[in-house]
Amino acid sequence: MSKGFKVLLTICIISLLTTGCSVKSQEEGIIKALAFDDSQGKILRGIGANPNNIFYFEYDGIPKEYNWLEVWIEYYENGEKISKLFSINEGVSRNGNILCMFEDIDNKSRITIEGSSFLKDKPVMEQSVITNKKNVFPIVTNNDTEFLLAIRVVDSGNNSAIIPDEIFTKHDFDYKDLLKNDYVYLVKGRFYSKLN
Repeated sequence: MSKGFKVLLTICIISLLTTGCSVKSQEEGIIKALAFDDSQGKILRGIGANPNNIFYFEYDGIPKEYNWLEVWIEYYENGEKISKLFSINEGVSRNGNILCMFEDIDNKSRITIEGSSFLKDKPVMEQSVITNKKNVFPIVTNNDTEFLLAIRVVDSGNNSAIIPDEIFTKHDFDYKDLLKNDYVYLVKGRFYSKLN
């Protein structure tokens, strides 16, 4: 059984055990970050996962007409957008979870979204610092506008990237300074309508 599969299975079990703390339904859909408590963090570390590399969200009250979810990684190198690195599309109901995970395996990085994985060659750097930040602010989803779930920055050197909270709260945030870092991964998503 692969490490990635063990992590996904463990998170599913944790999710089943903690469903009592779910987001309550309301007029508009909302997405909230879920945090792992100390015991859950120990379980994840025990199977070789770093809880800081796992972005886990719960959504509830998504309007019925938005029956599909797309989650993708927008990837930048040295300030230039390279591609939509990896994306998944899946049918959804009014409530559920979104899971994205990064893990380093030798000279590759595995990115997992909702159980689907993508392997990417890691950049060759003598030394690198990785900074992760997830959106801890509630995200309202009352239309099919894209939203930012998390950011991963990989930079050469000794300094961690500074990722301000405003990147998640301001719709017109200027990414210019963030994109000065060597490698930037933006975890984005959107709910949308798809006719059957």
